[in-house]
Amino acid sequence: MKQSQIDQLKNQLKQILDQNINVINQDGFLDKNQIPSGSKVYNIEASLMFVDIRSSTVLTDSIGRKNMVKIYKMFTSLCKKAINDYNGSILQIVGDGILCGFTNDSTGNSGQRAVDAALTIHTYIAESMNSLLNKDWKIGCGIGIRTGHVYVTRLMTDNGSEVAYPSDITNYASKFCSKAKEEQIILDSKTYEHLDQHHKDFCENFTTDLSNTYIIKEATWEIK
Repeated sequence: MKQSQIDQLKNQLKQILDQNINVINQDGFLDKNQIPSGSKVYNIEASLMFVDIRSSTVLTDSIGRKNMVKIYKMFTSLCKKAINDYNGSILQIVGDGILCGFTNDSTGNSGQRAVDAALTIHTYIAESMNSLLNKDWKIGCGIGIRTGHVYVTRLMTDNGSEVAYPSDITNYASKFCSKAKEEQIILDSKTYEHLDQHHKDFCENFTTDLSNTYIIKEATWEIK
């Protein structure tokens, strides 16, 4: 590697380091096409939720990649419906993981709606999706939710650009998701504060490196 390569990269990174970031407060998530590249960053108060299929690699090895495509399509479709049911937005889909966001609006607090959507996803999987599948195809997912402020910005890539959501609430929602087992929801204290008493009664304390974390086990709606 040549010193000139190092110097060139260093100059590019210094331009980013010296850039003034313009933070704009925003009530809700914008359409991705509305988010410009450059120094603008949107600050949004929201509840972020990560949903991820458990043991998908093992499942792919068992049923094959073509059949796994069907599983992903079904899973994404039911997640989209559940998230739309509670006025949320799908922000990113990466592999078998989905990041979505909820903001406070006339229909209720973001945390309450995120948890309701999570309960609905677990219920849709158990009652609508898995009821159609062979035993070896059945899936489950873990869900993590954290509430707070998230920055939204556009980052340049080889394929143009991608919208990113740099924030500790994004990181913790992802961490919670990875710790959650099938039919479980792990949430932080701010999300817990948004819940009505009926939902709080189902929450148990859960130990993580973030204080005041809660878990809802066997998190599905009762079917009447």
